[in-house]
Amino acid sequence: MVTFPPDKAPKPGLNIYGCSAVNPYKLTIAAEELSVPYNYVSVDMGAAENQSEWYTSINPNGRMPALVHIKEDGTSVSVFESGACLLYIAAEFDKDHKISYPYGTPEYWKQLSWSSSPFVGGDRLTIADIAVFIYAYSLKWCGVNIDEFPNVKAWREKLLQRPGFQKGIQIPKPYPFHDDAVSNPGEQDFYIGVRKWGSQGIKAATDNWKGDPVSVPSDHTSN
Repeated sequence: MVTFPPDKAPKPGLNIYGCSAVNPYKLTIAAEELSVPYNYVSVDMGAAENQSEWYTSINPNGRMPALVHIKEDGTSVSVFESGACLLYIAAEFDKDHKISYPYGTPEYWKQLSWSSSPFVGGDRLTIADIAVFIYAYSLKWCGVNIDEFPNVKAWREKLLQRPGFQKGIQIPKPYPFHDDAVSNPGEQDFYIGVRKWGSQGIKAATDNWKGDPVSVPSDHTSN
């Protein structure tokens, strides 16, 4: 039996485990869009909490994010990989299909054949937009000028007007890799340090990866 620190133990309901890296913000945005109550548990990567026994009992690969859902009947479900977590949140909490499509319906199959639309997966917001948004919100950090992609810019700005996105990118603290933040001259030493730390983390994760190398998951190289 793994012993959790008192402030890290999952509580009844939805628990999101993350840090101020890219992928965990997807989960807080999804939860805020659905107005789902959740307990946010900050994992201190600097103190290697992600490699602790208690955290690897949730995610054996020690990556961010992960979730634990303790249901009303006491059963517990743990999910890791941001894409899998988004699918779980949609399946469990999006009964009205606000950010998903009902499986097997004509609408579901139509969005799989999507060609042109104001959103990534059809004519309304879905978890596909949430999954991609955080990267579009980080384009300058990635060396990409969003002005060269006016449709992406318009889509990104539209999402940033939504209260769920506005709240989700503030938890556990304001998202640190958006354009204005990474352009701040006074913070360049911080971002240089983050890049060096990230490179070291990617190498360490590669060395310790427990899965199939030909199917490395999305969160493997981006916490």
